[in-house]
Amino acid sequence: MLKCLQPNSQESAAGCLLILGCSNKKIESFGQIPALEVYDGPNYRVLRKFLRENGWPPGLMIKIISAKYEIIDATTLIEPYDERLNKEAAKKIRPKVMQSLKEIGLPTSVFVNLGKDYLPAISCITTLFGSDKIIYAEGGIGRKQQAMKNWLYNLSNSTAAIPIQGANKHSCLYFFPDWDDYVYEPFRGNETPEDRHYINRRYAHEIFEEAPPYDGLLFSLAQLKTGKGPLSRLKQKGTFNLRDDRRMPEDMLLFGDPGAFSYTADSEPPISPEKAASLYSQFGFNLGASVDHIPIPSITSEEKQERMDLTEKNAKQFLKICKENKYEFAPVGSIQGVTRDDYVFYVRRYIEMGYKHVALGGLVRRKDSEILEIVAAVRETLQKHTCGKKENIWVHLFGVLRPNLQGSFQNLGVSSFDSASYLRKAWLSSDRNYLAPDGEGDWYGTIRVPMSTSKAMRAAAQSNSMSIKELEELENRCLSNLDDFDGTPESEKKVLDSVEKYGPLLERKGEGNHFIHEHKRLMRDQPWKKCRCHICKELGINVVVFRGANRNRRRGFHNTWVFYHKILHGKSKKSPKKSGT
Repeated sequence: MLKCLQPNSQESAAGCLLILGCSNKKIESFGQIPALEVYDGPNYRVLRKFLRENGWPPGLMIKIISAKYEIIDATTLIEPYDERLNKEAAKKIRPKVMQSLKEIGLPTSVFVNLGKDYLPAISCITTLFGSDKIIYAEGGIGRKQQAMKNWLYNLSNSTAAIPIQGANKHSCLYFFPDWDDYVYEPFRGNETPEDRHYINRRYAHEIFEEAPPYDGLLFSLAQLKTGKGPLSRLKQKGTFNLRDDRRMPEDMLLFGDPGAFSYTADSEPPISPEKAASLYSQFGFNLGASVDHIPIPSITSEEKQERMDLTEKNAKQFLKICKENKYEFAPVGSIQGVTRDDYVFYVRRYIEMGYKHVALGGLVRRKDSEILEIVAAVRETLQKHTCGKKENIWVHLFGVLRPNLQGSFQNLGVSSFDSASYLRKAWLSSDRNYLAPDGEGDWYGTIRVPMSTSKAMRAAAQSNSMSIKELEELENRCLSNLDDFDGTPESEKKVLDSVEKYGPLLERKGEGNHFIHEHKRLMRDQPWKKCRCHICKELGINVVVFRGANRNRRRGFHNTWVFYHKILHGKSKKSPKKSGT
């Protein structure tokens, strides 16, 4: 006779529990990904859609009955497999399943969505939780899905908010790191010094006024140390109204961080928790991060631990200061770690301190697989420590934008992240500068027309026995043909011929002239004609011309717009194959 486990009255409430069976259909992946993403049956699609659009309810635990793994958390990283559970196998794994369920505590509500072959694995569940708390999905697949959806949407579900009306538009917010990235309006192919006047500066949220490509701007206090950037300028002027300086909409967020990457070589951060909190308040930030210190790889294990402990100490002091001074911004506890277990340890500590918003730092240079492992472990920890809470913890990822992981971040309840990588690709990448407007992740190179006045082009002309006049004539012919381009084969040939005579003079070391193929591909596809963003409509072919900051930054703005509206919040994007590297 089966011996069923009995509930432990000493256990505390464990929030809510969802029990699912694994699905036969699985998503192809290269490496391990969260279990809730490996399985791709109808129930899992409903679950992922709910999590992406609503965030992760506080205290919600999701357990999966698996043919291979017996019972696992939805956040556990696994690889696809080809096994199926039958009734006899389900009976065999029942003791382990029941023990695992017993360990999570006493849920306030349990929803069971299992097929008939999987139900024997939990046949004693009423002895653990009581029949009054358990809801079974019944009927056909459609009815079961709808019942689960109704249960999920009836859960108490909110994440710690940000104190600004209308700011929480999405379950996952994107912050754009601001280092004076602006363009001059109106666009001119060859702007004059008068065109570059301060009053003509426009930021991305002004260019895309009706549909800004981010939810907020992130500023580093390191600007005060370097003497560059808006924070430094404003302080020199004796004014601190950052929002007005950036001409930001009222519902756009301001996030401040101490700029830990700027002082990694120092034994201690150059700014105190008191000073950082005071500056965040002065500048009018909506969120402010505690002062952290990155445990960089080049230091000893003891030094790394000292930096992690100092980061925790600063966070504790920072939160205390914010409460004592009743600062209006939301204090964000910055966490640094070396291993996954470090991040899990400090997340628990920060929750105990009273933090409602935390940020994971030191992830920028890590592999996708490492980042995913850390974020998944943090999510599991948060669920265990938000049982009975009204709100979940806000989780921010500093400097991390990974295309292959972005969907996973949303599924795992990441609340926000920041990165300027789509902007910077416009000029830093050799052949991935223009993001295709359909949001499917395809990239194009650019048509390179360097400035004839640059030292590099003058040197190239001299090495090719070319006069300055001849160099300028080649440049002007390129620009003229680009202006006259009308999509006809004749105008296309003129552009290609003139560019191939001029641009390749400036070859990058180690690259040679591999741009001819990209030029032909651009002229063939003409992707700017398919884009609905303001930049492409205004510039036409000039958006893919690599020449000067006024064009290159606009292309970066386009990339950011496509990422935000088509990839991050797109409705019909494809699911990319997962990568574990």
